[in-house]
Amino acid sequence: MDDNAAVAAVSDPELVRMQARRDETRHLLGEIGDRLAAEAERKVTACDLLPYTFGRHSTSWTPRHERRYQHHLGGARTAHRNEIGALQAKLARQDAAIAARHLRKARRAPEA
Repeated sequence: MDDNAAVAAVSDPELVRMQARRDETRHLLGEIGDRLAAEAERKVTACDLLPYTFGRHSTSWTPRHERRYQHHLGGARTAHRNEIGALQAKLARQDAAIAARHLRKARRAPEA
């Protein structure tokens, strides 16, 4: 993108608004993912049935813990699949609308 196109993209208030809304949607999807991951991790660390390992070069997070974490994370994602799916579809629509706006603007631009 040359300097003129960059200035034109920034000077288009509608495009700036569209990009801001898209960024908000991305941020919201990230927040939901982080929240679900934190919830799954809390469930695993709160479980008394999983062993606590100790000693040199060991960690308290074992493969068994990881399997349990993935199980809880999968369940949480399944429970929120409608919300996540709706936001992903919205993000795809926003990306397509921004790309279409760029194409329309590029077609209207005089050739230099």
